[in-house]
Amino acid sequence: MNTTPTARCEAPAITAMVTAAAHLEEALAADPHDTAAFYTAGHGQHLVPGWIRGNADRIRELLDQLVAQYPDERAPQDDAAGAQDLTPDQAPALTNPALAVACPACDAKPRALCTSHSGTRTRRHDVHRARTAALTATG
Repeated sequence: MNTTPTARCEAPAITAMVTAAAHLEEALAADPHDTAAFYTAGHGQHLVPGWIRGNADRIRELLDQLVAQYPDERAPQDDAAGAQDLTPDQAPALTNPALAVACPACDAKPRALCTSHSGTRTRRHDVHRARTAALTATG
């Protein structure tokens, strides 16, 4: 008996969409008249554009909801939520001299705390070694 909790479905769903995207790229490269030839007159051909648009809108909406759950690792990091309200007693890293430079590991801006786990958690007690090295390199 498998006692492992069921994994979330995002990865398999995205994998299926990547495969579907490859098919869509092929379809878009084809002559649109060839695609329309699959539908004979009077058998719903006029419904296809609305069906495609409606489902495309639905897919976009669901993808937007999915993507919103994950931080964009390529975007410049702002301070983590609430980090600007911390005191040195709560976050000893605020007194670290390396905060004078941006962190090359997590893209934290100067004077902002480093983050862990793709920007979801503030590193209160230390900074990345790469940030310390960056400070040393400027010295």
